Amino acid sequence: MNTLWICIIICVIIWAINGYCLVHAIREKISSEFYMHTGLSIFFSVMVLELTIGNNGAWNRLDFLWLQIIGLALYLPSGYLVITSIVALRHRGKSKGANFTESTRLIKEGLYGRIRQPMSLGLAIWSIAFILVFRSIPATVLCIISFFSFWLAARKESEYNIKKFGKEYEEYMKKVPMWNFLKKP
Repeated sequence: MNTLWICIIICVIIWAINGYCLVHAIREKISSEFYMHTGLSIFFSVMVLELTIGNNGAWNRLDFLWLQIIGLALYLPSGYLVITSIVALRHRGKSKGANFTESTRLIKEGLYGRIRQPMSLGLAIWSIAFILVFRSIPATVLCIISFFSFWLAARKESEYNIKKFGKEYEEYMKKVPMWNFLKKP
């Protein structure tokens, strides 16, 4: 019973923190931020659920070690995409204030020269990794929802950036794919 309460408390904290960001997104009418924080809330809730009550046998998991190994391997590229995009936004985006996502400069070099939305792609890949690592029905259902939240966030972010950066972003969109890192820009 202790584990269940710990899980509930941590999930409430996750949703409270992201809830603040969700309210901000609704007030400011920034749908990409709404989808991103919805995905993050689900994503971190899955992690907490699986590492607490899931590990204690609350539900069955598929017993395929190779799926878990593939999922663990996916943590590397997803982590790289997320961390590299955060660093680029902090250092090259010329953010106003403490929020690194509020960049005032369009970044078109480095990772952003190959993928328009590397952070949401990294989080989407991480959602797939969670499905493979945890191999349970709750993780699969929630991570699919999380994946599509990140995909919607990326789509809406492009719309937001067109309003923010205008023609420059439209030209950038023609050259650089949203998530297809295999396509040469």
